[in-house]
Amino acid sequence: MTLFPFTALVNQEVAKEALLVAVLNPTVHGVLLLGSKGTGKTTMVRSLSGLLPDKNVIELPVGSGEDMVLGTVDAEKTLASGELSVKPGILSRADQAILYIDEVNLLPDHLVDVILDAAATGKYRLEREGISAEIPSRFILIGSMNPEEGWLRPQLLDRFGLAVHVRGLEQVDDRAEVFSRCHSYSNDPEGFAAQFREQQEALCQRLQRAAGLLPDVELPGDLLRRVIEMVLEIEISTHRAELTACQAAITRAAINGRKQVEWEDLQAMLPLALQHRLGEAETQTRLTWDRLEQRIFEGSQETEQSKPGWLPSPFYRKKKAKTQP
Repeated sequence: MTLFPFTALVNQEVAKEALLVAVLNPTVHGVLLLGSKGTGKTTMVRSLSGLLPDKNVIELPVGSGEDMVLGTVDAEKTLASGELSVKPGILSRADQAILYIDEVNLLPDHLVDVILDAAATGKYRLEREGISAEIPSRFILIGSMNPEEGWLRPQLLDRFGLAVHVRGLEQVDDRAEVFSRCHSYSNDPEGFAAQFREQQEALCQRLQRAAGLLPDVELPGDLLRRVIEMVLEIEISTHRAELTACQAAITRAAINGRKQVEWEDLQAMLPLALQHRLGEAETQTRLTWDRLEQRIFEGSQETEQSKPGWLPSPFYRKKKAKTQP
């Protein structure tokens, strides 16, 4: 099957950059895409296959049960051979790949817990019929959800490194281009992909260079302290906030061919690392969101419309609404 090329995606630059950052650096701990149906979330994720060696996308079907996710023990073969024989689940097949969970908010919480633990530790434990086995499972986790259908618990939201709001395109020309490309792809997938082959190859080479550069990228101490001060000022207690923001900024610098993080890298990544980790009382904190936003984008050319997923956001509106009578 010929996949829709990543470089053929129209707009959605923030989401695309977040996905590339997460795929290149596992310590970012994945991405959660939020948006209504039909905004291109699944197409974006599927198009990541093949951009990096062995980084193909494994999808978890909606409605998957525990056996499908974790696998089962083949009791007959185990008893016959005397050696443990396992029928692999999706977590096992996702080892060294990208695991994509659509509608992650509708997955049972205990399965989400297991998947997130595996994403963090690189393994999970399969216990069936008195037999226990530790299964390797190192993968990049990408989830998507429609907030209108329910939310993940805050503890689970925190386990996703970055969160990005994916909205439908609002410009007529952009939406017309989406139709044109989708129509061309449907009629001739291989011919359409060939039009973007040169761009795809250039992106693959850029990512491979970034992977080699990544260990050498430095984060200046003053920028690290600046990030931590912001995290503390908005009363986010989890250390994952600054860990994710800084790792994402380091990766963004590598993708852009630099060996040192600049403030613009953090400007791009901070909103995506912080917004889903807000406390319930963020509107009451001593540093208002407006001032924090001003500090993050100070000296930036960003406009209100183009700021990457900051205010207003579904997280902010949802939580602020609770404080209103």
